[in-house]
Amino acid sequence: MNKRLKILLGILAGIALAGLIIWHYQGQNAPVSQTTSEISKKPNKQEEVKKTVCLVDGSLVDENLANRHPLAIMIENSVAARPQIGLADAQLVYEAIAEGGITRFLAIYSCSEPEKVGPVRSARIYYLDWVSEFNAFYAHVGGNYDALQKIKEYGILDLDQFRYGNSAYWRVPEAGKAIEHTMYTSTKKLWNIADKNKWPKKADFTPWDFKDDLEESQRPQNASATINFSTPNYSVKWIYDPKTNTYSRSQTKTPTIKAKNIIIQWMDRWPIVSKIGERGYAMRTIGSGKAKILMDGKVIDGTWKKDSRTERTWFYDSSGNKIKFNRGQIWIEIVHNDTAIKLE
Repeated sequence: MNKRLKILLGILAGIALAGLIIWHYQGQNAPVSQTTSEISKKPNKQEEVKKTVCLVDGSLVDENLANRHPLAIMIENSVAARPQIGLADAQLVYEAIAEGGITRFLAIYSCSEPEKVGPVRSARIYYLDWVSEFNAFYAHVGGNYDALQKIKEYGILDLDQFRYGNSAYWRVPEAGKAIEHTMYTSTKKLWNIADKNKWPKKADFTPWDFKDDLEESQRPQNASATINFSTPNYSVKWIYDPKTNTYSRSQTKTPTIKAKNIIIQWMDRWPIVSKIGERGYAMRTIGSGKAKILMDGKVIDGTWKKDSRTERTWFYDSSGNKIKFNRGQIWIEIVHNDTAIKLE
């Protein structure tokens, strides 16, 4: 009996060993199961960055940038200062004559943060009314007497280079270029100063309305606008591209910039002299007047209205409806009754 049991146990052990060998062999050569294969093919999902509407120009941006408190920077446009840096990154740009026939830009940043912007130049009084629409932090290099007095009176959140120096500004000397054309700044450094000053982090202005682009099949093939502020060096041409639904800006020695919306805003202007004898201009920024809006390759005849210094400027079509702008960069060209303009 014991002998038979031993034989039986030996046979069973042999069968078990053979089974283990076969299982091991098949396991190494068998295809990976469907479940394992499916798991291995699944990519690692990264957290998706939420996009939302930028309050200044309506573009879709990262959620943490969409309502950041705006920053306004004075950028010069004299021929000796060109080419500028950082204008293409602005959400909104105002262009107006600052002195003589020379225009100057006020660039509004909120949903972008270029590392270098400039050349930065001095403040002028009527630009403050556009800064005030956003309660923006205002970056500039000094200014004329009237502008500096009004900055204090209005309580502008002031980032004057005269006060903050190399904590946010630096010069880039260049052979043959006058020193006043060499000042630059960084949006990040300016926002850092605002944070240290415990100024507002979030935007607190009323945004314009925005829409999607017109379908390409409905866009005209050719359109352009030429604005001659004074001399040929200050003549600006915007050329429409139906493929991208943008307008390309062309001016002597300036970088090509593509904007989605061009506003031509007519405004009264007259010469003034400050208390210390500085000659300049005043403009009727508050009130109403004529406007033309270039968008989708078309020209909208309209009007503008601004009720007070801190109120937004609103633009209307000929039927009195508020303009809905395309999402993307907006340029406002401030012109006067004697400004030569050609629309084609």
